[in-house]
Amino acid sequence: MLLLDTSAVSAFMHRRPHVVRQLRGEDPSVLYLCTPVAAEICFGLSRLESDSRRRLLLASEFQRLRAALRWVDWSEPASAAFGRWKATLQQRGTPIEDMDLAIASIALSLPARLATCNIRHFERIDELELVDWSEPEFKVR
Repeated sequence: MLLLDTSAVSAFMHRRPHVVRQLRGEDPSVLYLCTPVAAEICFGLSRLESDSRRRLLLASEFQRLRAALRWVDWSEPASAAFGRWKATLQQRGTPIEDMDLAIASIALSLPARLATCNIRHFERIDELELVDWSEPEFKVR
């Protein structure tokens, strides 16, 4: 199971070649989106001019991805993981944004690997298996 984070979805929407190739190489039945990612994407789209060509193209790419992949929602186990990791990261003095932590918590609760183009925040969560899509050479951490 592979959960896509916001940066991976955004890279797909912007047609980054290495991310498009990676998505096409995966079995669609193992790829998932989650509601916090949708919220962040909707926020980003809403910041663009409503009738701009860019917004329409990006929204179309997001709709295409949404239709092709399965969804997971916030759950009680994800809430428990969120609370535990928010406290841990705060105690370490290395907190991350709540939406990133929500996405990570959903991945931990499934369990799923997390595909991201921005591992900097997520690598603070020791239990999380990351797939780094920021470079053409993908790494599992």
